[in-house]
Amino acid sequence: MSMTFYLDESGHSGDIVNSCDGFDFKGQPYFVLAAVGVSDESAVVTRIEELRALHRISPGELKSKSLMAKPKFVLEVIDYLESIGAPLFVELVDKRYFICVHITSFQLLPSCMGFPEGAPMTFLRNTVADFLNAEAPDQVLDAFVQACLEPSEAHLLQSLSLLQDLGVRLLDIPGKKDIARGVVMMVEDARNEYLELKEQDPDAFLQFLPPPDHNKRSKRVWMLPNLTSFANIYARLNLYFRRNLQGVHIVHDQQLELEDILHLGKATVEVQKDQSQVPYTPHSDFIFEEMATFTFAQSHEGIGLQIADVVAGAVMRYFRDSQSATVNPDLAKAVERLISTSDARTGYGVNQVVASKDVRYA
Repeated sequence: MSMTFYLDESGHSGDIVNSCDGFDFKGQPYFVLAAVGVSDESAVVTRIEELRALHRISPGELKSKSLMAKPKFVLEVIDYLESIGAPLFVELVDKRYFICVHITSFQLLPSCMGFPEGAPMTFLRNTVADFLNAEAPDQVLDAFVQACLEPSEAHLLQSLSLLQDLGVRLLDIPGKKDIARGVVMMVEDARNEYLELKEQDPDAFLQFLPPPDHNKRSKRVWMLPNLTSFANIYARLNLYFRRNLQGVHIVHDQQLELEDILHLGKATVEVQKDQSQVPYTPHSDFIFEEMATFTFAQSHEGIGLQIADVVAGAVMRYFRDSQSATVNPDLAKAVERLISTSDARTGYGVNQVVASKDVRYA
């Protein structure tokens, strides 16, 4: 078996600490990474050229942002991919929610406190992240981001203090008081754990913050949805192919700033062999027995990366426009079909890293 998966993204605005005023992320609140599996590229080229002629799309590289006025073309591209059984894997990330997930995982339920991985812990983390996404003011997120940018005991304790204030403020609110009480207890436990750890390690505050990655210019970057999305798609491929990745090739659109980070991320997940140390992810498999090859290429070099860009852009616009505008019917039909055919048992389809209330069902 030989198949090439082409990966491209939409909604990239840098690491999540680069959030801009009001956490609007430069007007791009969602990040999307799409992977499209192709086994017969010549047949795909032929069909895409037919669709281009039908919809009067000029020659040259297909770019999602240039197809906003051609939603019918996008629909027919996705219909075609599904008709030939091309495996599609999409990661959608709500960037604000992504920060709330990190606050939960590193400050309220940090791994240094030895919580056992499994379905109950995943459910608890999701519940807390949902609560923060709904209730936490920007000030809480700002404090966490500041602690990432300038790691110190003072910034960690300030972040924990604001989280505790949030919980205390909601203690008497019906429907919120139980989780608010839980957050207050989590903060107290985390603070006590930190104070104990710092007696042995003066840099113990780093255990309550996400570690930065370093791009090619040695600049530190935090909370990259690009990295987590790539790792999860790789693990979903591992699930889809039942750990038989020999002959699977991954080609990612060129990312000069992040290529080293993504290569390191791939190598890091491949060496994990202890299931008890892997977070509970029933729709992906992070235990690798074989490895796929991984390279980067420029999108103008082939149709695979271009159609991955089309898919990623369609999903990003659908979720973005759903928040504030009417979604084009053809665009909605295309993305909702992707959502409806998603299969958690195999990892196929769209994985939505969003608050529970924002999950879309077709």
